[in-house]
Amino acid sequence: MRVRFKIVLFCSIFFSTVLYGQDTGWALPTPDSNKLPTALIPYPDEVIRQKGCFSFSTLKADIGSLDKIKDHEQVGKELNEVCMFWNMPEQAPTVCKVYFEQLPEEQDALKREAYQLVISDNSVRISANSFAGFFNALQTLRQLIKETSDAYELSNCIINDVPAFSIRGVMLDVGRNYAATPFIKEMIRKLSYYKINVLHLHLTDDPGWRIEVKGMPELTAPSSFWKTRQPGKYYTQEELISLENYCTTLNMRIIPEVDMPGHSAYFEKATGLKLQTQQGMATLQKALDEVIPLFKDSFFHIGSDEVHFEMDSFMPEMIKYVRSKGKEVITWYPGYSPDSKAIRMCWGENEAAHPIDKTARYIDSNGFYMDYMDSQGGMLQTFFQQPCEVPVGNDNALGSIMCVWTDGALSSEQRLLEQYPFYPCMLTFAERIWRGSREKRRDLMAQVPSKGTPEWSAFAEFEDRLVYHRDHYFKHTPFAYVKQAEIKWRIIGPFDHKGINDTSFEPERLIKKEYIVNNTLMKWTPSPIYGGEIQIRNLYAMFNAHQGKYRLDHWPTAMSPAVGKGDGTCYALTYINSPEEQDVYLMFGLNGMWGHSGGYRTARAPEQGSWDFSGGDIWLNDERVSPPHWPFESLPWTGWGKGRIETPLTEEGYFYRPPVRIKLKKGLNKVLIRSVFGHWKGDNGQRKWQFCCIPVQWDGLHYTEVEGLEYVDWIE
Repeated sequence: MRVRFKIVLFCSIFFSTVLYGQDTGWALPTPDSNKLPTALIPYPDEVIRQKGCFSFSTLKADIGSLDKIKDHEQVGKELNEVCMFWNMPEQAPTVCKVYFEQLPEEQDALKREAYQLVISDNSVRISANSFAGFFNALQTLRQLIKETSDAYELSNCIINDVPAFSIRGVMLDVGRNYAATPFIKEMIRKLSYYKINVLHLHLTDDPGWRIEVKGMPELTAPSSFWKTRQPGKYYTQEELISLENYCTTLNMRIIPEVDMPGHSAYFEKATGLKLQTQQGMATLQKALDEVIPLFKDSFFHIGSDEVHFEMDSFMPEMIKYVRSKGKEVITWYPGYSPDSKAIRMCWGENEAAHPIDKTARYIDSNGFYMDYMDSQGGMLQTFFQQPCEVPVGNDNALGSIMCVWTDGALSSEQRLLEQYPFYPCMLTFAERIWRGSREKRRDLMAQVPSKGTPEWSAFAEFEDRLVYHRDHYFKHTPFAYVKQAEIKWRIIGPFDHKGINDTSFEPERLIKKEYIVNNTLMKWTPSPIYGGEIQIRNLYAMFNAHQGKYRLDHWPTAMSPAVGKGDGTCYALTYINSPEEQDVYLMFGLNGMWGHSGGYRTARAPEQGSWDFSGGDIWLNDERVSPPHWPFESLPWTGWGKGRIETPLTEEGYFYRPPVRIKLKKGLNKVLIRSVFGHWKGDNGQRKWQFCCIPVQWDGLHYTEVEGLEYVDWIE
């Protein structure tokens, strides 16, 4: 427990149970099995469960105490919003009173967000020192409420809570793909329930400039945009002011970003000037004279990555200019780094082996790039991160931002929720950035821990909370995550396919404990490997393979020592024990780089009748499972702004396409998967080596668990 916020309690806790971490040796304390009736995300710093609960019909603020707090009007509105969220009536026979206590103001950023929540005696008492603390308390209260058949219920408890980091954000790449303000507002309202407090807007990039500049309309003229990226769509100054005012009511700040001098192809197209010239810089400053005053926040992001600095004075002069407007500068790292006073937003540790420089203030986005994530693996890697590579924030370690890059064209803003694992990963991120982590577990970012370990227990416990939120709060919103902690496999390989990826090997014909292939003894893994998604080799191991660079042990998997950096065929085996004969669906996918990240969206489309281009396959009870008809085709890489990167994805990813139907018989059902890696038939872009295989229910929007299934990894 982080002892940074303490309130003297004038009540007995004699009959109480602390629902926080037990000392199991695992670095992230896991909530006790004696749980609250509802699931909390993020889990608070300290929860003390007391005996008893009570029913009520609506919540009402105690006006006397509410009026005494500093931001009483905003806090009162947020309490009303909690009531509307639960459809509570304004007038009701049984009222739960909510009392407020204003504590002395704190200068420390973390303490300003701290709160105490006491639920007892048919009432709620909230103590905090700022609007942020009261707001956070109300989000926890929102999640503590349980709806019954004719009323609502709260369990008696005491919660003392404080975040580990002051910056807990999401970045939207609206420069590349425009998203309308109503869509953004709905999104951030949901995220505010989980105490996300920063909206980073990447407002400009090569495809276009999205900010109205009344003195320079050419910047937002349709002709200045890529034709495939919503030309002429931009935010008016009034929209941005309205959005920021709305964020203020959600305890959320906006960090605007105008990327420079790279990622700015629009600039020359709109103005006819090269940005890295004195005239170009003066023109940009003229535009920023209008843009910077639109945003109240002290931070202003000016990009600076992935560019050759042709003009040595460009970044120093632009930093000086932005500071003259009263702003603190943020730059990407790697990017422009000589200015030690600039805040560094770190991104390249996994992609390019750039370690965090902790000598300056920094925001950590390493491993928090959602464009590389799928639903099952993305949640896993986010859960086992250590934001800022420190247990809790400090003067330099400010926090983390999850970046939702949209390098490829999107057919609509809704694809951010459908083709990205947006809410599963954002809720996991909210848990991790609020609670922090005592250590970075690279060994678990690409593989589910083994059952029986404290790490597995922590993962499985959070998984339960995550799907509770899926089922209770995201009924009409895409939320592609299914529990996977209990799924287990045995794996064997790699067999040498000698460049013929769809070569069949003996496990397809007969399951044995061991095989002899070319005088080599091959055995199944001696213990089960857990997860619905299994990574044979992680993306970052081969991320820079085209440059002859490998990081084979960076995010290791159980198969990393066996496969190294080579090609091959692996087989995965499990048996699904079904309590009855039943028709279900199968969420299944092989390999692929179907993310939204630029040149790494390079996998080839499967041929019709195949599961993937690399030659993988799947059998259920020794019968091949037929793949769907693929409504897309392979396109060659033809550069930015055209071809493959400008063709929106449709059903390429396993977690955003309709699953196939399968029939499970009563009893054991054998599942065998052929998972292959190797460049063939002209394909040299593959990076991932993985599969996802989970029986699911599917209602046209959500994948959910098939109840009652058990997994057996080996039978004699």
